[in-house]
Amino acid sequence: MTATPAGTPLLEIEGLRVHFPIRRGWLGARGVIRAVDGVSLTMTRGETLGLVGESGCGKSTLGNAVLRIVEPTGGEIRLEGVDLARLDREALRAARRRVQMVFQDPFASLDPRMRVGDSIGEPLLVHGLAQGDALRERVADLLVRVGLAATHADRYPHEFSGGQRQRLVIARALALSPALVVCDEPVSALDVSVRGQILNLLLTLQRELGTTFLFISHDLSVVRHVSDRIAVMYLGRIVELAKRDALFDAPRHPYTQALISAIPLPDPRAQRARRRMVLTGEIPSPANPPSGCAFHTRCPFAVERCRREAPVLTPRGSGALVACHLAE
Repeated sequence: MTATPAGTPLLEIEGLRVHFPIRRGWLGARGVIRAVDGVSLTMTRGETLGLVGESGCGKSTLGNAVLRIVEPTGGEIRLEGVDLARLDREALRAARRRVQMVFQDPFASLDPRMRVGDSIGEPLLVHGLAQGDALRERVADLLVRVGLAATHADRYPHEFSGGQRQRLVIARALALSPALVVCDEPVSALDVSVRGQILNLLLTLQRELGTTFLFISHDLSVVRHVSDRIAVMYLGRIVELAKRDALFDAPRHPYTQALISAIPLPDPRAQRARRRMVLTGEIPSPANPPSGCAFHTRCPFAVERCRREAPVLTPRGSGALVACHLAE
């Protein structure tokens, strides 16, 4: 793979679908769950794209599909011009040097029987990039880069706190100098006091290394802190995509408006005075999504057109894309 110049697409997702068959008894498949249903995204080198939405909207499935942890049903996932969705096993193994993942639970992400230095260095050994003294020096450099000490390499995961373990997981993800790191809820399992430290670490690493992050979270406050652009996902589809400040200052999709209105404000007076947009009803099943706009069953502004016609993600000014018939 060739390097992608700054400002040109690093990751291009086109019409990505991930459908899981529903199997019932001896009759076999009886439908599908549309976890991701026609998502298109583009990311440039060095940016952080936040991906937000309620639990079950498909955002983690999308992140897993980028690494082929789950197999796409359709669409393209082009990393530096190469479609990961169509690579065979050997080619995919080589391509994974360029894309890594930081999972939600740092306690489950490290082998408790391995010294952390061995865990961090394992990707380098697997890909034949370093061994011996060169490997030890690389591991020591990674540990220091994430705010730990080189001497920590000889310790085991149980000797570290949750925040320190997540630093170790980040170090391992960076070992191969990837172009893209998918962060799936990387701070949700950590204490509130530690979350800011990990988020600031990711921002520092991005400035130093130029790494691109796909940052997945249900917490808009967290995403606002780290993202350049934000994509809002609902029931397997992107409903709004905009620059961070534009999205928070003037959200156009009713779902985005509801999510932002639920963020607590630090000023008690402002919190009491604000107008909340409270959604009613449950998220529809991805196995049986509503006709038309999937959000119309919970939207306070829905009209007949919303029930009949699915909106397309359309430019709405200031670089924003919105899938809503009433966005204007």
